[in-house]
Amino acid sequence: MGTSRGVAAFAAAAVMSACAAPSAQAPRPVSEGSAGAAYAGPELKAPVFDVRCARAGGAGAAAAKDLPSLRLDCLGPGGPVDTATLVGGVTVVNFWASWCGPCRHEMPMLAEVAADSGGAVRFIGIDTQDQPKAAAELLRSTGVRFEQLYDPEGELLRRLRIVQGLPVTLVLDREGAIALRSIGEIDETTLRDGLEALR
Repeated sequence: MGTSRGVAAFAAAAVMSACAAPSAQAPRPVSEGSAGAAYAGPELKAPVFDVRCARAGGAGAAAAKDLPSLRLDCLGPGGPVDTATLVGGVTVVNFWASWCGPCRHEMPMLAEVAADSGGAVRFIGIDTQDQPKAAAELLRSTGVRFEQLYDPEGELLRRLRIVQGLPVTLVLDREGAIALRSIGEIDETTLRDGLEALR
């Protein structure tokens, strides 16, 4: 009995530590035909961040087990990245926005854990329902030095059926399966323990 109350309290706290999307861009339902790669986010006219996005996979590469195929622009130099190509190594995917207080609060910790991984873990931010210049300013001020994709409509979260708010952090295993899902601000111990479990 006490355990179920504790789990419920943790879940409620996690949701309360998340930011809702701006009302002007409320999530819309996922349509039946949205499983493919037809969606490509609006293009950025020019990079606003200086970290290049690496293309993963290639022709004939395996698709990520739990991620749909969407081509999202990089906030930095480099072409769009297909989210289904995030396979081959442990990857942290963090959905965030500059207008989200918990997102801003967790950014320095994410930057530190990414730096501590020494490249053994790929970190990717997904700037969601945000303005690119505001996003770039936050990245610079918090010392973030990992790849950033741009999803102005929150399409990837919709495809994953995650609608509780931001931030959201996913830890993917080498096959692109979701090994850890955190809705709301993730704490450092949870993130480091999740990464350690995949070594």
